[in-house]
Amino acid sequence: MRHRFSSITEDLLQLHEAMRKRWPGLLRVAIALYDEQKEMLHTFIKSSPDTGLLNHYSIKLQEVPSLVKLAESGEARLIQDLEILKDHHTVHSDAIAEHFKSSYTEPFYMAEKLLGFIFYDADEVGYFDDDLLEQIQNYSRLIESLIVSEMLPVKALIGMIDTAKELTNLRDSETGKHLIRVARFTEIIALQIADKYDLSDEIIEYMYHYAPLHDIGKIAIPDNILLKPGPLEDAEYDIMKTHVDEGLKMVDRMVNHFSFQQIHHLQMLKDIIGDHHEHYDGAGYPKGKKGNEISLVGRITAVADVFDALTSDRIYRKAMPVDEVIAYMKAQKGKQFDSECVDALLVNLDTVLEIIDKFKE
Repeated sequence: MRHRFSSITEDLLQLHEAMRKRWPGLLRVAIALYDEQKEMLHTFIKSSPDTGLLNHYSIKLQEVPSLVKLAESGEARLIQDLEILKDHHTVHSDAIAEHFKSSYTEPFYMAEKLLGFIFYDADEVGYFDDDLLEQIQNYSRLIESLIVSEMLPVKALIGMIDTAKELTNLRDSETGKHLIRVARFTEIIALQIADKYDLSDEIIEYMYHYAPLHDIGKIAIPDNILLKPGPLEDAEYDIMKTHVDEGLKMVDRMVNHFSFQQIHHLQMLKDIIGDHHEHYDGAGYPKGKKGNEISLVGRITAVADVFDALTSDRIYRKAMPVDEVIAYMKAQKGKQFDSECVDALLVNLDTVLEIIDKFKE
């Protein structure tokens, strides 16, 4: 029998529903992922009666010593009375102590590296008896397997593309740090507009992972065009524009050859690749889409990519001063760019500038 691929959030909701049939007081199951590069812990997926609780929340792992201890030891933590968290004074501890009475937390890993934590929260003090704890440990192994199986194909796809770039000696201005910055800017924009567009933490997580793959089709562009130190002639520019379709073909080949059809949000990756050179007014390429015909993630990535490109040195020009880039982005609102996406980036300018400074070439 064939089954459709459900999202990890749908899987978690089903698991939680099954658990609550026996333990109705188990009100919340949540997963937070750890980003080693940023040293940040951030919300990923959750099943909770309060859908607004700790949405889009992140914190430096080192600011939560109790979780650092769990990560280092690999052991679980049981708190039968959450009153003790009220002295910790973090957003997370205050929210949990306000809404729940007891909790159980486990760290989980991939290839011996911390991947994140699973949190179980109940509405009664002392709710976690031996029977529930035994079952939770079984559910935790299942949840860990779901998340690892979700992440491995994504990481494998990204690794394959990175390897292809190395093997083809791809050498253009899109350095590793450029890709990091584009991913960060994409995340900033997505978080800023998340409530309006109902973007879950799971969706934003995939945007963050997929944004650096926006220009993978450049592997297919000849070096004499890709690395040309001056302006491209019309015929050369036409060839350069084919990198969008080449990128889409590359994804399709990898999906088919390596049976990656189960990768969730694969259409998101295709939208990033296919739409990030479209212009809001319809003057972009490859299809001349306009306005909301362009996917939201494509509109977001376009702003992130161009802002970073203009503030970075490229083989054919020097970086523009930040104030000039800001003026350009504002002038292109409603033309090249979605106005909301530009505003979402610029309202977080201090964070954007910190990222530029941290990931300098």
